[in-house]
Amino acid sequence: MIPPALSGVRVLELGGGVAGAYAAKLFADMGAHVTRLEPAGGDPLRTRRLDADELATEGLYWHYLNAGKQIGEPSGSYDILILGEDAPPRDDLPAPRIASLDVTWFGREGPYAKWQGSDLAVQAITGMSHPVGPADGPPYFLGEHQATLVAGVAAYSAGVAALIGGQPAEPQTFDISILESVIIMSEMQMCHTLTLGMPLPRVGINRYIPTCPLSIHKCKEGWIGITPLTPAQWQSFCDMLGLPELRDDPDLLPSRTRYPHVDRIEAAFDAKFPQKTALEWAALGREHKVPMAWVPDAEGIVGHPIFNARQTLAQMRVGGQLYKVPRTPFCLTETPPLFDLDMPPEPASQPEPLPAAADPMAPLAGIRVMDFSMGWAGPLATRMLADFGAEVIKVEAGRYPDWWRAVDWTPEAIARGQYEESRHFAMINRSKKSVSLDLTQADGLELAKRLVASSHIVVENQAAGVMPRLGLGWQQMSQGRDDLIYLSMSAYGSGNAWSDTRAYGSVLEQGSGLPSFCGREGDPPVMGHLAYGDPIGGIYGGASLLTAIYHQRRTGQGQWINNTQIEAMLPFTTHSLLIRQATGREPRRLGNGHSAFVPHGVFATMGEDRWVSLAVSDERGWQGLCKLMGRRDWLADESLATAEGRRMRQDEIEAGIAAWAIHQPRDMIAAALQEAGVSAGPVLHLHEVDTNFHLQARAFFYEIDRPHSGQQYHSALPFRRNGQRYPMRGLAPTLGGDSRQVLTDVTGLAADEFQALLAKGIVSLKPTQLRGG
Repeated sequence: MIPPALSGVRVLELGGGVAGAYAAKLFADMGAHVTRLEPAGGDPLRTRRLDADELATEGLYWHYLNAGKQIGEPSGSYDILILGEDAPPRDDLPAPRIASLDVTWFGREGPYAKWQGSDLAVQAITGMSHPVGPADGPPYFLGEHQATLVAGVAAYSAGVAALIGGQPAEPQTFDISILESVIIMSEMQMCHTLTLGMPLPRVGINRYIPTCPLSIHKCKEGWIGITPLTPAQWQSFCDMLGLPELRDDPDLLPSRTRYPHVDRIEAAFDAKFPQKTALEWAALGREHKVPMAWVPDAEGIVGHPIFNARQTLAQMRVGGQLYKVPRTPFCLTETPPLFDLDMPPEPASQPEPLPAAADPMAPLAGIRVMDFSMGWAGPLATRMLADFGAEVIKVEAGRYPDWWRAVDWTPEAIARGQYEESRHFAMINRSKKSVSLDLTQADGLELAKRLVASSHIVVENQAAGVMPRLGLGWQQMSQGRDDLIYLSMSAYGSGNAWSDTRAYGSVLEQGSGLPSFCGREGDPPVMGHLAYGDPIGGIYGGASLLTAIYHQRRTGQGQWINNTQIEAMLPFTTHSLLIRQATGREPRRLGNGHSAFVPHGVFATMGEDRWVSLAVSDERGWQGLCKLMGRRDWLADESLATAEGRRMRQDEIEAGIAAWAIHQPRDMIAAALQEAGVSAGPVLHLHEVDTNFHLQARAFFYEIDRPHSGQQYHSALPFRRNGQRYPMRGLAPTLGGDSRQVLTDVTGLAADEFQALLAKGIVSLKPTQLRGG
């Protein structure tokens, strides 16, 4: 039996907050021995209810985060020390052998360093909240612990990268910012604002510019999510619904010209979808190759046919009741994550650290990655590896370049090089090389196989079955070698009845059920983000690869990672799944409210579409808010001293805050609230994020000027090692721009052979076949 991927690794967690606890949970689920030190005054999550009115939900999230850990005092040496974001300072902890992961809301330095954090504030400052909700506001809170879980993955990734880098001369410290971790969710829309040359407006629930349609609709039973973008998908979708008048309207064929017609389009859909159930429509979508997904609620997730078949949900017991909770979505086939969270593997002997890397800022130096992925999720996973020093070779074809290179494939656009102007492509593919190979031709396919044979890792996010049909699947490429790591990233994973689902990031969000838990009473399921599933799938994909690399370095054993991007979204639904199983009912929507913090919301400030978020999490925050507002009556009212008392008068309190906030400048009121002890943040528009003074002060962005695409900011890895940012290692490549060098150096191709490949169109340095988009 193969031991777990992190078998023998020892982790000490100083508890306090969710991000650090989730990072430690990931270590535990992958086989590390984790000892957790509880805060001296007790962890408030032990007694916090997921539903304020339901005693049965008390402490459930604490159990989810800490199942499989040892609670107690440290003993012996530890490889990794995790300091939770709300952990009290301790100066008596043993130094780790490898690294300390110091998680904070805003980083140890910078203008916001002493600010009080919350998911609400971080979502506001990163621009995530602003596009979501009704056009006239307020922007919506996307859900509890989304920011902290993303930061937990970032902290875990930093820790595993440190393990791969070996034992340093002195233990290293990683300064991990929750705020910086979440910027990854906003990168694409930040590029949109730069490309369009205008702020992105909030245009209503489940509506986004420039993508249309991207929406969720009521069916005979349940809800269906749709994203038919390309002309072929649009025509097939309209045929499926029996809407020839939409299919044949030339104004609706390109996705970029549909939005002005959105009311007519969605009305036509709403007249058709009630004719079948959501599951029936989803099956038709797979048949017609249209990106669509059933949007499950909590009951649907727990009973999901594909999730159950794949053992997507782990199990834990609390008070004698068995709960299903999202399993850590690292689908390593040889060293899978823990399934029964109450039964961690037996502690293994602590291994010797790996040999120290020559450059600790490049722990993956010497690793070659063949990247067959396109779009956002796969390239984000490989960008993470490139940022850690790996050589990433991106494979494209002149007849089928990465679709993020362009949206216009007319001869005129190709002639002027428009396919090199995409800031989206430049952002997600920095520090990589590009090789152009037509994999439908025998010579191109053979060269691709030779490149794989010389590589350590393969990454692909094609539709399930595409790579095996080309002869480049896991089974084919792993023949005769045990060390290959191969990551597949499809919507529902390979080898099941829904594997052929076509998906964009929006479909991944829809299929995860997450929209069922966002919004207010009376809303449909509310999408929180354009292509939300892509960055989440990407960061879990990158963390999966790091885990597999560490295991391979220790054992020589590679493996197939059969990730599904939808499963990567499920940890965000944990609250709702626990409420459903504890109470027997679907979780009610809280809008911008919170089960434990009152008040908790988003309020209009001076100016058009200017908002501030605020969350009162303790008595100090409530007193500070009352004093700042001059509400001595609230301060003197003992019935408002507790969150429970304030909840009874929540409407009155929020109305008072709204009447006060509307006369305050956004940024000034956020800073004043923070000074008063209230977690607050300005709700930034997406075009404001990369110039935010705190992020600029922390040198979080690389400022680049790439030929063709121009100037823009790129976000760095969301942590500093020993006070230093990881360097950017290069700009995004031009199409096929590294073909000669890579094919010559890696496969031994001669100069005349390369020229012959160019002449045959097997290698191309520009698009060679037009396609719709």
